[in-house]
Amino acid sequence: MMKDALSAIPSRPALYIAPVIVILVLSFYYRDMYVKCTDIRQHREALNELLPTLGAPAQFRLAEFTRFAWDKVRIVARLEPHTRTVECPFGWNWASGERESLAASGLLSALMFAQHGTIVKYLEVRNDEVAFVGADSSLTPQTAVFDIGTGSEDGSKVTLILNRQK
Repeated sequence: MMKDALSAIPSRPALYIAPVIVILVLSFYYRDMYVKCTDIRQHREALNELLPTLGAPAQFRLAEFTRFAWDKVRIVARLEPHTRTVECPFGWNWASGERESLAASGLLSALMFAQHGTIVKYLEVRNDEVAFVGADSSLTPQTAVFDIGTGSEDGSKVTLILNRQK
């Protein structure tokens, strides 16, 4: 009985243990990155779905869209091609090469949300789908109020114009 149990153990356990260890290490390494990258993509998709349903003219309050705490948002209307941001491999955020192409064409915008001076959320959007106008400085949840307009004849592009009255 004991002899049978010992014969079932592989003679070279490292051949079986090493791949398991590699998979565990890689999953721990990429888990946070995967969560961050898919979160960016999901927020972008949610924004792109919500804005056309609000119609134009209407108002959009950024604080009502977000489900996390923040006290400042900085909107960069055109990200430079070599701007260092969240690195997302394997198409977890953008399809392969799409982000670089959008940035090179001037079609990539970023929203950086901060709480007490620390970035808590980062979001990238295509500005040929959602364009921000007039948001040249940091905004608070109370001042991040935009008037919605359409930026194309077919209504596929939404323009968010900062409402300076609030």
